Amino acid sequence: MSLSQADQYHLSVKTDFSPLTEHAQIKVHFFLPTQLAENSDITHPDSFYQNLLQKQLVTSTTEPSITAVEHALLILKQTAYARAADNVRRYRKALSHFITDSRILLVNAQLSELTQFDDIIDSFIRLHDNETLLGDGRLYNLAKQQIIYYYFQALLRQQKHQGHDLKITSLINKYLDLAQTMQIQLNNESEQGREKLLNKLHLGRKIIHSPYKVTRKKLKNGEVAQQLIFGLAAALAMAFATGVAFATQQAFGNFSTPFFFSLVLSYIFKDRLKELGRQYLLDTFSKSYFQHQYRFFQGTRRHEIANVKESVYQQLHDKLPDHIHTIFKRLFTSEQMGKQHWVYQRRYFFSEYKRQNHNEKFIDELTINLSKTLRSLPKIISQHYSIDGTNTRMSTVHKVHHIHLLVSVTSQLNTEYHQYRIVSSRKGIHGVYRLNINNLYN
Repeated sequence: MSLSQADQYHLSVKTDFSPLTEHAQIKVHFFLPTQLAENSDITHPDSFYQNLLQKQLVTSTTEPSITAVEHALLILKQTAYARAADNVRRYRKALSHFITDSRILLVNAQLSELTQFDDIIDSFIRLHDNETLLGDGRLYNLAKQQIIYYYFQALLRQQKHQGHDLKITSLINKYLDLAQTMQIQLNNESEQGREKLLNKLHLGRKIIHSPYKVTRKKLKNGEVAQQLIFGLAAALAMAFATGVAFATQQAFGNFSTPFFFSLVLSYIFKDRLKELGRQYLLDTFSKSYFQHQYRFFQGTRRHEIANVKESVYQQLHDKLPDHIHTIFKRLFTSEQMGKQHWVYQRRYFFSEYKRQNHNEKFIDELTINLSKTLRSLPKIISQHYSIDGTNTRMSTVHKVHHIHLLVSVTSQLNTEYHQYRIVSSRKGIHGVYRLNINNLYN
């Protein structure tokens, strides 16, 4: 699990789940300073979900390497002309590995690796020499454009950083001729043309990666449960008002002054009780069950791989485990914090189909938007003077606030804790710092 700064106003929470994981749970505890908590739009479930982006991936457990690329090339050689459905699926998965790993490796490839990739690309093109007999010729053409474009980009990058080299120049000329022969576009002189080219490559990657594509379906049972809770709260409030009215009527009779005032007051309190009951029952339900439920499917055949439930609720600091409550109590001595914090909980249940694929892991990426929360802060700037050699410099310093996050990840019977401090101001997120988790046990 990792937490990082995505940009000026966004936090990214990324969790990897091993292939054998049956069920897991992640909890993100938000400890906000009082000033932030009072103005934050992420403390209400509806607003929190509006500020939450999510993305799911299925990737190989094998780290990208030349060896992994050569292994994928071997599978491509065995299945390129296959017609059987199982071998076609093997070909598509191997092609996805080949392109994805190559693209990652080419970003920082040195001259020796670029020379190796030249041989790999030659082999890749040779084994697809008879395009009319290929099992999936359209996919091969997309992959061919991808590998040649990104290899050519790596060559130009190497030439820019290292200067002109005879070997690099020779390879650049070779792939310029190859791209022209295969009618592959490597550049466009206009900005609009380059945008169109890169967008085309992006769409091609999505198609090639379709065996690992994850689609998400949101179920409606969370909304149904919410409406049932609201109905129960309304029924309890109505029962209270009716009971008061009946008791007063029995004691003082119809059309009496006490009966009139009891009706007015009971119906006033009925609305207040209904709102309080809705909030209390919904929070209680969310802690134990869920507010939203999703099902995730993999590939074009839509195999179900995971069932996920999520909820947001408030929690008292005292409900935390003792050793964690102690360290957070010590941390907050210099900051004004309320007695409650907010918890985002996400539970995962992985299918048997997912667990059978031992070489594929599930990645869940969550992005939290803090822009509205931070922009609501007042703009407080101080002037700071310093000496730079013989000159006196003045700089402006924003007043910062600390958001503390405690993330717990439970998988099977093991629980890991991760602790972070987010330094922020109206200007945005200044930094994300991971604190020493060993302090939790001191």
